[in-house]
Amino acid sequence: MATMNRRTVLRVLSVGAGAALIPVARTAAFARDTSTPLAAALSAHWDFTEGSGATTEEQVTHTSNPINYVFNDAVYKPDSDPLWSAKRDADGILSGALLFDGYSTWVARGAAETTLPTDGLTVEAWVAPRAFEWGDEGKPSVIVNQQDKGAQRGFSLGVGRHGVWQFAIGTGDAWYEVTAPKSAALAAGKWAHVAAVFAPGDSAITLYLDGTSVTQSSVPSAARFSKADVPLLVGRHNQPAVINGTFAVNMFNGLIDELKLHGGALTAAEVATSHETDLKTFSGGTIPEAALAMDRSRYDGDRYRPAFHFTAPNHWMNEPHAPLQVGGQFHLFYQHNSHGPYWHNICWGHAVSKDLVHWRDLPVALAPTADSVAPDGVWSGASTLDADGVPALLFTAGDDSLKPNQAVGLARPVDPSDPDFAQWKMHDTLVISQQADLDVGADRKVRFGDFRDPFVWKDGNTWFQLVGSGVQTSSGTDIGGTALLYTSTNLTDWTYRGPLMVGDVAAHPKTGQVWELPTFLPIGKDTQGRERRALLVNPAFPAGPGEYSSKYTYYWAGTWDGSSRAWKPDTTEPQLLDYGEHFTGPSGMVDDQGRSLVFTIAQDRRSEQGHYDAGWAHNAGLPIVLSMREDGDISFEPVAEVAKLHDGEAVVSVSASTSISEANALLAAVKGYQLHIKLTMEAGSAATFGLDVLRSPGDEERTRLFYDKAASELGVDRTRSGNVSSAVGDLGTQKGSLALADGKLTMDVFVDRSIIEAYANTHRSITTRAYPSRDDSLGLQLFGEGATVTSLTVWKMGGMTA
Repeated sequence: MATMNRRTVLRVLSVGAGAALIPVARTAAFARDTSTPLAAALSAHWDFTEGSGATTEEQVTHTSNPINYVFNDAVYKPDSDPLWSAKRDADGILSGALLFDGYSTWVARGAAETTLPTDGLTVEAWVAPRAFEWGDEGKPSVIVNQQDKGAQRGFSLGVGRHGVWQFAIGTGDAWYEVTAPKSAALAAGKWAHVAAVFAPGDSAITLYLDGTSVTQSSVPSAARFSKADVPLLVGRHNQPAVINGTFAVNMFNGLIDELKLHGGALTAAEVATSHETDLKTFSGGTIPEAALAMDRSRYDGDRYRPAFHFTAPNHWMNEPHAPLQVGGQFHLFYQHNSHGPYWHNICWGHAVSKDLVHWRDLPVALAPTADSVAPDGVWSGASTLDADGVPALLFTAGDDSLKPNQAVGLARPVDPSDPDFAQWKMHDTLVISQQADLDVGADRKVRFGDFRDPFVWKDGNTWFQLVGSGVQTSSGTDIGGTALLYTSTNLTDWTYRGPLMVGDVAAHPKTGQVWELPTFLPIGKDTQGRERRALLVNPAFPAGPGEYSSKYTYYWAGTWDGSSRAWKPDTTEPQLLDYGEHFTGPSGMVDDQGRSLVFTIAQDRRSEQGHYDAGWAHNAGLPIVLSMREDGDISFEPVAEVAKLHDGEAVVSVSASTSISEANALLAAVKGYQLHIKLTMEAGSAATFGLDVLRSPGDEERTRLFYDKAASELGVDRTRSGNVSSAVGDLGTQKGSLALADGKLTMDVFVDRSIIEAYANTHRSITTRAYPSRDDSLGLQLFGEGATVTSLTVWKMGGMTA
């Protein structure tokens, strides 16, 4: 025991047995039977029967406590209440529980509002965690607390990593922490009844799960609870760790109900009776299912949240990845944090679609799990079908106990007959671990510690896998990013074959020291019948500079011979697909039509406070199809299925040569922030021409898509776009080279609230963001007198949910 200023910190980890059960609802008909009074009277009780609103009544004092929630006073949408589960009689006392969103929901009660005795305390609650935090600073996600650990006063009940829960209590001169054994860990998505009893009269602290003791530790019989002079908080830690200077973590994510503080120590029999009494309120005596599905409607009315581009149902997403088509259905996975709109606690979100544009949300596919190959993170990866046609996922397994903490794991569906493949199981062992002595060329070494984002494809009986990394000189100078090549005949045993290609970061600084998300897709065959492919990479900059991070996707086109594993790019010069500095994170697949499909993340570039206030972060770009031009370079355009998003017939249709002014007269009536514009313009005598979108009537705000004929450049001018919540003040102008096709520019333009995509001449694109401050920034207008409109069609667009 370590002693400081006569105050002792005691942490007790015990071994025991326990189990977690299932989820939600309640009406007055299911109030607790109080005919047999408990020895310890209630000091506080929140039964959360309200079912709506931003306050909850504490049942002992009948005082109202505020529920903090980000949309109580919303910034980017109409105000809305905190989240509640639906009321169902079958759910008994769990009907209508309060749903804590993981980052902004908590109940606050003044420090002096609850009186607690010193000689005993029982804390009990029903909880259904949606997911588990990483446990920053070693602190749990709080269910309820009123603690000042530094002063060794107060108490806390919370859940830590992987569902392991704990209780802590301070006596003023000591701090006691008792942690449930792994066998009694809570299960994500299921209701459980937890109770902690501080009983100095019995010299014990005991934890109970579903009415059964799971661990006990000793305390001195003279120990007395010392209250902390801080607010009592439900769902939020009194002293949380803070991420990115904005997000308080160590917060509960899920449902809480029937929270009680007893002013004394309940006996084991009383805890068991309390649990049994609750069970009797449930239909059939069975613990109900927890209503934890993420509800997209909480964002209704958000001016900036895309409607027809894929978004996570809640909170944070970064790159979509591991696209898969099987059984007539597309599966898309994505990097996701269900706790809040910030990067942390990363798991694999999952959605399915019949047509690539309408998506249906499914439960999280893979999450960090105790005693697995990925206890600390499940990062980007790929998918394929095994020899029996069953899907397999290759993922970046995060394990901070290893060096490097990144390796490749394998997962398969729990039920291969389930068309949704809603549940997945990780393979018990890693399939590839990075070795420090990999052969990456003479006088070179692999950038050990950077090893992530597998991409997999099959050719004949062989699976090929690329893993992103970097190459350095033997003395440690960065040479450039790389895609390391492996092969296998069974998906579990992989043979290293060397780098597919190595970049040159000195010559091309924006290509990074490391390549992430290497994506290698066929684009056609050349005149000699050789397979043509494109290698796409996402540059990473572990050595800086940060100004290049998350802005670019580079590619090389060339020939590939699978039998000899030979890749020959046409040039070592990297090419940019998109000039808008928001198109990143590529992944891809070949579908049953033989199309090479690419999925990306469209970075939103908002401030951390903007993410907090919005409650969500980032979205996917529209899926695109890669093919080959006559010159062997890549061609790309959105999938044809985007037409399924059209909301009715075209609102403007021009098919004959038309002047700019005539076309603008037709566009004057078009207002909206969900639009598809297909446009062909002939340069004529105009030096610069193009289209303004999200334009206010007086031109105070607009985002300008332009073509500069003299410079042969396609660009976007965002100097008047509006930058509400943007991470940077000066949005500037972004541009890059593009040749006209017979003097013409053809653009497919998609406006989806804050995201704008323009695909030009099927060869280059602009992906950008705009956050207008004006409600009337909804217009379209062409510019460039001397240019001619040869065709113009405008559609309004629907939404992406199936």
